[in-house]
Amino acid sequence: MARPVRAAGLAAIASSAWALLLASPPAIALEPVELQLVLAIDTSTSVDEREFALQTEGLANAFLHPDVVNAIRLVGPRGIAVSVTHWAGQNRQSTVVGWHLLHDGQDAAVLAARIAAVPRIIEGLTDIAGAIDHAAASIGSNAYEGERRVIDISGDGSSDAASSRAARDNANARGITVNGLVIHQQDYSLGELANIDLREHYANNVIGGPGAFMMTASDFEDFRVAIRRKLVREIIGPVSASR
Repeated sequence: MARPVRAAGLAAIASSAWALLLASPPAIALEPVELQLVLAIDTSTSVDEREFALQTEGLANAFLHPDVVNAIRLVGPRGIAVSVTHWAGQNRQSTVVGWHLLHDGQDAAVLAARIAAVPRIIEGLTDIAGAIDHAAASIGSNAYEGERRVIDISGDGSSDAASSRAARDNANARGITVNGLVIHQQDYSLGELANIDLREHYANNVIGGPGAFMMTASDFEDFRVAIRRKLVREIIGPVSASR
């Protein structure tokens, strides 16, 4: 005749069952890529509809340009992961093009079409810190793990220096580099008396991290050239770009 199961044995079985139920699911392996890149585009009120269109077209066309396509091919077999964010004032940021894995011109063309099709959905004031925080969170919560991780902030206005520095420093502490593309040299969004030098503002309060750099577009017409050159430099990386 079988022996009765003791209470201690039942308790051990129950404990093991609960442990299995409460155990965390196995972590999903992230796909390694050479670069994770968030392109954060300023859509604040200071950017009119024509200027928004120039930014969108310039960014989309950049991914069709042979220089950018060649950079994607040369960066390595793992490819790069890219997403696009629109940003304006506080709590006004949105990932408008989700993460795309790019290996070649065909992948880049798909991304270009997605960028070109996105309408303007955000307006408001200018909050660079919010843009950085949103982009950093996106980098930390997708299916990829980049050898390099970069946020590309494009903008035509300044915002609170202290909060921008804090957001940049937090991103840097997570291994994320913040680059800048300044549109216009001066910021008059706060009135003529403000006269803030945007290059100085970005240099001191926005960009930072390994290989961080800044470029300038004299106006939104010039953005299309500047963003293409900037993408090539970001994709290839700071070491190769300096050769």
